[in-house]
Amino acid sequence: MKYTELGRTGLSVSRLCFGALTIGPLQRGLAPEEGSKVLLRALELGVNFVDTAEMYETYDHIRLALQRFAGRGQVVVATKSYAYTRAGMLESLERAQKGLGLEVIPIFLLHEQESSHTLRGHWPALEVLLEAKKAGIVQAVGISTHHVQAVMAATAIPEIEVVSPLINKTGIGIQGGSREDMLAAIVKAAEAGKGIYAMKPLGGGHLLGEWAEALDYLLPMDHIHSIAVGMKSIAEVESNVAFFQGRRDLPRPQVSSRQLHIDYWCTGCGSCVAACPNGALELSDGRAAVALHGECVFCGYCGASCPEFAIKVI
Repeated sequence: MKYTELGRTGLSVSRLCFGALTIGPLQRGLAPEEGSKVLLRALELGVNFVDTAEMYETYDHIRLALQRFAGRGQVVVATKSYAYTRAGMLESLERAQKGLGLEVIPIFLLHEQESSHTLRGHWPALEVLLEAKKAGIVQAVGISTHHVQAVMAATAIPEIEVVSPLINKTGIGIQGGSREDMLAAIVKAAEAGKGIYAMKPLGGGHLLGEWAEALDYLLPMDHIHSIAVGMKSIAEVESNVAFFQGRRDLPRPQVSSRQLHIDYWCTGCGSCVAACPNGALELSDGRAAVALHGECVFCGYCGASCPEFAIKVI
């Protein structure tokens, strides 16, 4: 496994980052015991970087894997929170420490930032993270985003050290610009010293049929320090690790159709529409509906926001 410095954070991370969204209830729905075995296999094979978020509900999965891997090497865990108030971020920070079983959180990100405006709105929460870094509770602070403008805004803020942008070979899911616009913003951020780890390299599953090509599009890019890939089975872990180690004689992953399922009891409250970072949902005839099929990256954020549990990725 190859490792690289994540910007100026002082953290050395594997080029392959384990995306923990896939094993949680928003997607595969593995129980913590089962999901921890998938992650543990990745750690055993040299992956030392894990991406999660408060809303993914995978803290238990990760804690169990870390406990079983204890003493065999450092693991860099990045988590994220939507909190925008001081009180909210203090709660998120404590929840992460307890849930992950870590006194020190290696990387803590503001989740799904859109622009300089949203960053200003989340500044009280960012201040909590900066104070936590000063106190040694957090090692590095950053943002995640689907938006070109947010990468540009983060580049101009010295306190932000890590950016996790959406980028893939077709540009699916990128907001506020084209794939080339996002790449240009990423280059500027990396040149400013930000640590960059890419999300959605396979477009939320849309590019699984072009798995090798999609990963090979990003791997040569020096400005991208790590690539987060969602993995839900030990077989997927072993295949992705081998690919990142240079193997190119691997079979393509089995492609299964995915869809956003909206149950009949949807009340049309609109929570999912507001939660979708890609504007892929709308209200139609009093119920949620997919508005732009090509822009849904099956992140499951809509399902996490639904008070009736009426929407899920299947």
